[in-house]
Amino acid sequence: MAQKFKYSGNCNVFIDESVKSRTSFKTDGKTPLLVEVLTPESLKSALDICIACDAPVFILGGGTNVLFSDTGFDGVVISLAKLKGIEFSASRPDQTPADLNPGDEVVLKCLCGTQVNDIVKYCTAGGFTGMESFSGLPGTIGGASYMNARCFDHEMSEVVGGAVVYDYSAEAVKKYGEVKEMEFLFSKNDWEYKKSPFTGRKTACIYVNIVVHKAPPEMQAEIARECERIMKARVEKGHFRSPCAGSFFKNNRDFGSPTGKIIDEAGLRGFQIGGAQVAPWHGNIIINAGNATGADIRQLSDYIIQKIRAEKGFTLEPEVIFAGKN
Repeated sequence: MAQKFKYSGNCNVFIDESVKSRTSFKTDGKTPLLVEVLTPESLKSALDICIACDAPVFILGGGTNVLFSDTGFDGVVISLAKLKGIEFSASRPDQTPADLNPGDEVVLKCLCGTQVNDIVKYCTAGGFTGMESFSGLPGTIGGASYMNARCFDHEMSEVVGGAVVYDYSAEAVKKYGEVKEMEFLFSKNDWEYKKSPFTGRKTACIYVNIVVHKAPPEMQAEIARECERIMKARVEKGHFRSPCAGSFFKNNRDFGSPTGKIIDEAGLRGFQIGGAQVAPWHGNIIINAGNATGADIRQLSDYIIQKIRAEKGFTLEPEVIFAGKN
């Protein structure tokens, strides 16, 4: 099977590959086959091969919100991390960044593996406003859109204008006879807290259209300052102190308090199982405190859920995606 991917071109193929360096938790776990696609066309080819071979597929972006099992994923992991690029667009075909007026809408066509923070930097340099709250967000634009990432009271749904994906569901393959390219246009009804039109669907993102606006000259320095403020806040919250996925559990307004505060009140800050620990500085961050296994992190997550359920009567929901047999 590996040879089929190699012959398909425009991809890197890794056999019995550890995902440790490809995920923010830095836990081990191997996959028998990891395919790193380099072009949208090679992504489609990889999906077609997986469908033809009836092989389970896991789509991996930046790996910042994923926990792999210690036994890995028994199938093909397709990495989109090399699909990078930002293409400028505007309301008129002949319009360039230099022609923009304050308030003009700008569409950035971003390949799915583009780092969110690279898009923020592009906007800051161009004087575009709309992405400031996502400054320093780890991960790719494809993953952030899939999860409808929420940062400092703003969601990806506020800036996503649409996306193009490959649908590799059994229904699409049966209907079209192949993996089908599909376009999603923005519809408010498709988005909720930590949920997008792609969540739970067998789709692999190709690119995302990000909609921002040209800021007036006097506001452009403020964009840079706001990005610096957001980045500083992330650092102060400890998002980068240890390997982690940022917030581990979703917030739920019905619970009355942020999840981090709820976990703190249960006396769990700093609590540890194996190498996994509730961050001593934040209740809703689980860190790899040193050689944690995927099982350590999963056991700690389960313990927190059970304790909060017993004490508060409600169930916390992880926002981290579990891959493989955890």
